[in-house]
Amino acid sequence: MIQLVPLEDSEQVHRLRDYSFSNKYIGEKRDDFQYWVEYSTTIGAYDGRKLIGQLLVLPLNMTIHQISYKMGGIGFVCTYPEYRNRGIMKKLMIRVLEEMRENGQCISVLAPFSVSFYRYFGWELFFDKLSYSIPSEAFPNFGNQLDVVKRFSFEWLDEQLFDEVCTFYNDNAEVMNGSMKRDAAWWKRIQRREPDSHFAAYYKDDEIHGFVRYQIQNLTFIIKDFVVKDHVAEKAIWRYISSHSASVYHITGNTAGTSHFGFHFNQPQFKKDLVQDCMVRIVDVEAFLKEYNWAELTENLYLRIQDPFAQWNEKLYCINREGQTEVIETDSIANGQILSLSINIFSALIVGYLSVTETMLYAEHQLDDSALKLWNKALRTEKPSFYEYF
Repeated sequence: MIQLVPLEDSEQVHRLRDYSFSNKYIGEKRDDFQYWVEYSTTIGAYDGRKLIGQLLVLPLNMTIHQISYKMGGIGFVCTYPEYRNRGIMKKLMIRVLEEMRENGQCISVLAPFSVSFYRYFGWELFFDKLSYSIPSEAFPNFGNQLDVVKRFSFEWLDEQLFDEVCTFYNDNAEVMNGSMKRDAAWWKRIQRREPDSHFAAYYKDDEIHGFVRYQIQNLTFIIKDFVVKDHVAEKAIWRYISSHSASVYHITGNTAGTSHFGFHFNQPQFKKDLVQDCMVRIVDVEAFLKEYNWAELTENLYLRIQDPFAQWNEKLYCINREGQTEVIETDSIANGQILSLSINIFSALIVGYLSVTETMLYAEHQLDDSALKLWNKALRTEKPSFYEYF
């Protein structure tokens, strides 16, 4: 039986999570997980009264081309081994789509244990993350300058500085495609999971212009957050990081694969690996399109979606010149005027990961040249970046 998990079964949720994943949660991490069990939509599969499979939908948000959407962050997906290969996970995935739609979460993100598994249910890759490791001989050198940098940590918290960092982070998340604004609960989650985090904030004219959150472990400076207003702030943060050269041998972190990371370093040749570890799905196409921030609409656009696991999306949509979306039923529109896509490819397209031209490799029908031009003008093209974990 598939149902929402009641709070009295929280201990079973912990037990299943701890068995299924390599690290058992204790202390702060267990407290953090319990918080999200209580405030998330927890869906379970039961054999009698025994919880045998589960997943959590965390109530989050996501900025897509400067519009903030309610987002369902799916995590802690697991079943006991003796119950696998019985279709339990398929039932959970179908139910989770229904629950997210009911909750107004028209977009969803997850970290896949198997890309092919989640792709089958409609999720798609949407972010090329660059993981880098900079040895000491390649640390960036932007000269000597007296920068105003204020430092604190979770252990020695400066409430005013922390509030300024949180505000600065969210101000950037509101305009950075793919970003997630962090509320107090999410920062508390980060603190519980990474309590040894340090912060260094760069100030210019008494205003914060950038910050880095980091850990120092095993002679390595590990960058967790790196958010700056401009190139001047970026160089100031790197000067601060490189000032640790006497005590660390490597700098590690993640950035967007499209960022040309390290291009302006004096020694840009260091290890970089491309990682694809997050997937996105549009849960409710009509609701998403009604909020979408169109670039330029000059004529009607037509869109058809194939989505076997969320059949409410399997419709023909018309977007008019005012950006209004409606579902239509007609056979009079030529296939060449209709952008016909699976929910996977549409999701990657609409968040900016794929271009219209790239989606034509996967479209059911090729667009006429006139329709292709209309879609190219209508869609925004800023690539998404997503760095959160759940």
